[in-house]
Amino acid sequence: MSNKDKIYLDYASTTPLDQKVKSVISGVEKEFWANPASIHSFGVLAKEKLSLLRNKAATSLSARPKEIFFTSGGTESNNLAIFGVFAELEMAGLDIRKLHAITTNIEHSSVLNCFRELERRGLSVTFVAVDSNGIISPDSIRNALRDNTVLVSVMYANNEIGTIQPIGEISRLIRKHNSRTFSSSDGKKSKTFFHTDACQAPLYLDLSVAQLGVDLLSLDGHKMYGPKGVGALYVKSATPVGPTMFGGGQEAGIRPTTENLPAIAGFEAALSIASANQAKESARLNKLRDYFFRSVQKYFPGTIINGDTINRLPNNANISFLGFDAEELSIRLDAYGVACSTKSACLKHADESYVVKALGGRSDRASSALRFSFGFDTTREKIDKTIQSLRKIVKH
Repeated sequence: MSNKDKIYLDYASTTPLDQKVKSVISGVEKEFWANPASIHSFGVLAKEKLSLLRNKAATSLSARPKEIFFTSGGTESNNLAIFGVFAELEMAGLDIRKLHAITTNIEHSSVLNCFRELERRGLSVTFVAVDSNGIISPDSIRNALRDNTVLVSVMYANNEIGTIQPIGEISRLIRKHNSRTFSSSDGKKSKTFFHTDACQAPLYLDLSVAQLGVDLLSLDGHKMYGPKGVGALYVKSATPVGPTMFGGGQEAGIRPTTENLPAIAGFEAALSIASANQAKESARLNKLRDYFFRSVQKYFPGTIINGDTINRLPNNANISFLGFDAEELSIRLDAYGVACSTKSACLKHADESYVVKALGGRSDRASSALRFSFGFDTTREKIDKTIQSLRKIVKH
């Protein structure tokens, strides 16, 4: 079976490169190939192009250009946001062993593992649990806040179950908490900063940082039909973020390495296209996702939809086929020409999804969960074919 005859339902893992974005990348590679840090005319042209791209990316986020830092992707953006805050606070004289942070138990591994490492170094971390629908209660964050809480990290939309978190509500309670400051024993002061991993959000959700009320926001190019190996981190002015690697002075010294200008151009183009198509594509995929849910429940009554069905990304359908092994189902679906996933692609060595496990319920719920994530070429016909393939597999 050729790829053109196959059905790709794993857009949450990665998206194909948009042809318009590919054209932009090719054009920049040909015209602006010089190092933006060089002082000759070729370098100056590249630097001007980089500045223009930064301005455009900032506009898409309702941010200021100096608040946008380009990275190699979502994982680096998350690492830079989290480790960068603590690196800067330690440089200011604060002792990490006297500080506290909050995150959730369903964050992407590139967030969870950062906090586990900081916890190993002495940081106190609270991992707030989601409810049975995969939603974080703002009250849970409020109750976890302490006088010495310096960072809260809650993802905007989950990569596995698609749940959308109440980021605006959480930011408001953090601002209220910040009306009083933490004063350490040596007189140093700080406040609580708010980070969100928004890598799954650009195609479907508002990215205005003013509306969200966040201090740090992570993005990834290949989650929105852009190139792999490029992302961005929004850092609100006056937010303490220091470098986690050292070299030259690129990206204001926070991310010191030569900027990948063609990839950044592709990232900005993808971000701009995502913003323009957001409303129409969200409405289209909402209908297809709900049709998929109805079809699954009709033919497979023993299944469980994982995650809230309302506060959810329009392209995400995570379903547990109780009594079946998810990996076996995925492999057999692939043989029928349908590509889906069992969990985050970053967790290839894990036996089950820790995100689905966090929702509670039957012990086999996480090990029987399949994630179907839709995209630009998903149609009702392809969903019907997927259902037909599932029926054949389950029947046997």
